[in-house]
Parts: sequence; C-alpha cells; structure tokens
Amino acid sequence: MFRTEITLTPSPSQLPLSARVLTVGSCFADTIGGRLAAHKVNTLVNPFGTVFNPLSACRLLRAAAGEEMDWQQHLVEARGRWQSYDLHSTVGADSPVTLLQQIRDVVAQTGRFLETADVVVLTLGTAFAYRLLETQELVSNCHKVPAEKFEKELLTPDEVINAVAETHAYLRLKNPKLRFILTVSPVRHLKDTLPLNAVSKSVLRVACHYLSELLPDVSYFPAYELLVDDLRDYRFYASDMLHPSEVAENYIWEKFTRTYFDANFGRFRKDWEAVRQALGHRPLYPAAPEHRAFLENTLERLHKLAAQTDVRQELREVQQQLAALPVPARPQPIAEPEPDDDEERIDIGESDETPAPALPAAAPERSRRDQNRRDPNRPARPVPQPDIHVTPVEITEVAPATVAEVVPVEATEVEVGSQLPELPKKKRRSRGGAKRTARKNAARAALEAAQQSVQSVQPVAVEAVETQAAAVDIPSVLAQPEPTPEVPLLTQELEVVHELPPVAEPAPRPAPVVAEVVPPAATEAPAPYTDWLVPMQSAEAAPKSAKRPSKGIVRTPPTKTSRSKEPIVKPPKAAAKPAAKAPAKTTKTVKSAEKVAPKAAAKPKAERAPRRKAASPPVQDEAAP
Repeated sequence: MFRTEITLTPSPSQLPLSARVLTVGSCFADTIGGRLAAHKVNTLVNPFGTVFNPLSACRLLRAAAGEEMDWQQHLVEARGRWQSYDLHSTVGADSPVTLLQQIRDVVAQTGRFLETADVVVLTLGTAFAYRLLETQELVSNCHKVPAEKFEKELLTPDEVINAVAETHAYLRLKNPKLRFILTVSPVRHLKDTLPLNAVSKSVLRVACHYLSELLPDVSYFPAYELLVDDLRDYRFYASDMLHPSEVAENYIWEKFTRTYFDANFGRFRKDWEAVRQALGHRPLYPAAPEHRAFLENTLERLHKLAAQTDVRQELREVQQQLAALPVPARPQPIAEPEPDDDEERIDIGESDETPAPALPAAAPERSRRDQNRRDPNRPARPVPQPDIHVTPVEITEVAPATVAEVVPVEATEVEVGSQLPELPKKKRRSRGGAKRTARKNAARAALEAAQQSVQSVQPVAVEAVETQAAAVDIPSVLAQPEPTPEVPLLTQELEVVHELPPVAEPAPRPAPVVAEVVPPAATEAPAPYTDWLVPMQSAEAAPKSAKRPSKGIVRTPPTKTSRSKEPIVKPPKAAAKPAAKAPAKTTKTVKSAEKVAPKAAAKPKAERAPRRKAASPPVQDEAAP
C-alpha cells in the first residue's frame, strides 16, 4: 500500500432510503446533496445557495426555523440586478420587492422541511469572513462589490462553536429528532493563499472536533481528510487543482453512504445506478426494434423499484418515449421446416379425404455390400408369388362311341404359394437380375398351377358330359370350332414361360435302409520288427561317431549334469550307414596337424575359425529299453 486509508466506523443509527436530508454550506454540500437527490433520497440541497463561512450559514438556519431577521437592509443592486448579502448570487431578481418575496418563499420552504427532517449536513468552507463596514455585520457574499466596503477577518474556533451550538439547540426545539453531520470542505481557497487556507481549515477542524464531542447527535465526517490524507495526490483533483475530481467525489460518496446509510440503501443504490444509466441512453436509430425492447425492459425495472421509492417521473418519461416510437410491424408466420429425410415430395394440394395412417419410420439406408451380406441366423425370405386366377376352360373333346357336350366349368383360385416349395434365396449381384429372377419364378409357378388346374378339371367335365348328353344338340356342337385354353399371363411372363423347360416333379425319396453293423472278426496282427529296440548292456557298447581332427581350436566340453541319461539306441537307418570318415589328407597335412596339436594344448591361442556350414549331427532316436 502506497497510501494511508482512513477506516470509518458506521453510525449507530443509520438512515434508510426514506430519510429526509437538508444540506447547507459550501460547494461540497451541493455535491453531496446532488448525489443524494439523484439516488432518490428526499433531499433539500443548499436552498440558500453556496454559503462559505459558518456564522452566515447558522444565521440562515435559525431564520428558517423562525428567528426574526431584517432582510430588507441587506439588499443591494449589483451586476444589473437586485441581490442580498445574506444569500448566494443565484438568488436574485429585477426588483427589490420581487427579491424579498423570493427570499421569504425560500426561508419558508426550508422551515417546513426542517420540521420533518432527519439530518442536517452542515459543510464549513472557510474560517475567513467579510464584515460590511456600513452596518458592521458579517455578510455571506460580497457580489463583486468593491473591496473597500468590506473588512476581512479570521473567525476563532470559539465563535464557530458558539454559532453552531446555538443553531443546534434552536432547531432541536422545533424538531427534537434532528441530527447534525459536520464536514470541512476539501476545496482549497487559493485566494487566501495556501498557508492561510491551512490556517482556515485548521480552525474549522478544531471547532468540529469540540462540537462532535460536546453536543448530542452531532458527528463529523472526514471529507477533508479523505482527499488530503487518504488519496493525497493531484490525480484526484480537477483541472483547476482546487476542487476534487469525479473519482475523488465517487470515493468520498462511497464512504459517506456506507457510514450513514443502511444496507438496503446500498442494494438499492446499485440497482438504481443501472437504471439511471439506461435512462441516459441515447439511441442512434430510435425506430429500431431493439430500442423498443430496451425501453420495455427499463420500464419493467422501474416498476420493480416503484415499491421502494417514487419513480413516477421516470415512468412517465419512458412511457412517452415508447408512445413516440412507430408501431412495430406484425411478424409474418414462419413456415415449419419439413423433416429432412432425403425423400422427394410432390405437392398435390389439400384433400378432403381422411388422411391415411402414418407409416412406421423407414429403416436407414444400407449400402449394397450390407444388403448382399446375409445374416446366417435370419430365415430365408420367401419369394413373393402372385395370385393366379384361372379362367373357365371349355373342353370340346367328343368320344367316338358316345355323344358328349362341352360344359363350362369354373375353376377356383389356386394359391400357388402354398403348393410350391420355398426356394432358397440366392445372392444377388444387381437389382435388375433379382427382379428378372423373381419374374421367372412367378411365371414358372403360374404355369405349374395352370397345368394342375387343367388336369383336375378334365375328369369333372367328362362326368358332366355323360349326365347331360340327352339335352345337347350334337350337330351344333360339332359345328363349333375347338377353342384353345386361355391362361391370363403378363406379356413379360409369357416370354419367360416359353423359354423355361418343363418342370419335372421330384421323385419320392426311398426310405433309408438301416443295416446291421457286424464287427469284423478278430485277426492276429503281424508281429512288429523289434530287433532294433533291444537295449544294449551298457552305454559303452553304443557306437561312437568318429571325431574330427582339431585344427587348433580348443573346445570346452559341456558340464555334466546329475540327471542320468538313458541309453541311446541307434536307429536302424543309422546302423546301416557306414561310420563317418575323416577327411582324406596328405601325409604332410597329418603330420603338421600332430605337431600343431601339442603346441595348441600348451598355449591356447584364440583364433577365429573360418566360416563354413555346420554339418547336421546324425539323428538319434531315444527308445524305451
């Protein structure tokens, strides 16, 4: 921390939002009073204008409370208008009568407010006062009157204490619950020079100290110390280097509200600051729909805050702005988007018929590879068979020995699917081939059904001819041409039928004959050749392979293990082979090898053997003894 922060203790009796506050004194009273009024606190801000010396401020307060005062003798004409030495230059008129009436109205208004006020914030600006030489009375403002008519003097702490104590007692007679908050203005008075400004501030600070210690319901708020000692930097001064900057004012205001107002006011202050910012918004395009929505939102927030304070003026302003906006266009109905299911649809208009029931959702499309891949656990899908209608067939066959008549016989529908066996489903390579195969199967089934129906109709027709032979005109029947049987088939199916060979009925399978299984007679197996399996008497009798002549390389024999080895039996093939012969060499080579061997044994020398293919050792089979 590069500054010394002042810690403030909250007041024991904090003020609510509904408190009534009167601010009187220097320009700092205008700042604090203006912020209280902006945050909806019922505040009367400096009704007499800016008053710098404490004695003049106390005299005005007592006059508002009912003390008699001659306002007429202090009127003066200055700068083209009539003004009063007791009030600020903002209170003035063109005539003395109008000015007196204006002063009486201001004093009466302040008196009525003091009767119900909760707090008086009295800000002391300077301890220097000016006395009018003509009347020997202290004045509040010189109004640019020549300086020779006034005398400047420094007030003592006792004079300040007596004036404030007298005013405090007089006001509490009218309003016993009235409280006083004393402050020293942090604004510097350079006209008095900086050293004299420090003297003036010190006098005011001493008087406030004694007043806050001696009088009941009187407290001191350190606004001067917050700027001079806490912030303590020119960054927190305005451009004139006299008044505090906006940042410093916000800091002092935050400290003031936390000290003298309750927590509910703090929450309201945050909400109200957001609403104030919305009320100060100026749109670029007022007719925009977003601005209407913004105003409606602000209006709703104001209605919520109306239960805590009076916001009728703000509500009226927002409603006027909404009424001035153009009427928004009625939104067009938005068509519902159709489901994106990759299906082609045709608009056929509205229909009066009852809508068909909704079909179940279609399964997701599968690739051709997935379609050709068949699940082994799924049963075969039967080939769709069309219903075949057999038309009546007329038979004109006449027996040579009897008189016959052709009688039409109606055949019933034949269900082909129940007669034909279910065909196994073949793997289809293309959709066109599958369709052609289905058409061929359907045509074949229709042909078979037609043949069976004709065969079943012929016996019935012959019996009918025999029973009705007497009622038939034989010559007329013989004169009629012989019709051909008709079977209603599609053109494509007829083409396929002519190409198909006649289907032969499968012959019945004979019943399987179960034959008795007779076990074969036990025959003696030939004795195996076991001469080579006879174990040897000792391990020494086993044949040994010939050793290779060493070429100077000493090989370490493997370590013997305690496991006993079984006798090695030479397989019959190995026995037939001759023993491995040592490579034939010349006499010189053998002798040189014998000479080199003892030397190598005496002094082993590691030599790298030439690379050669290792001869595979003879295979030996182990057999049980």
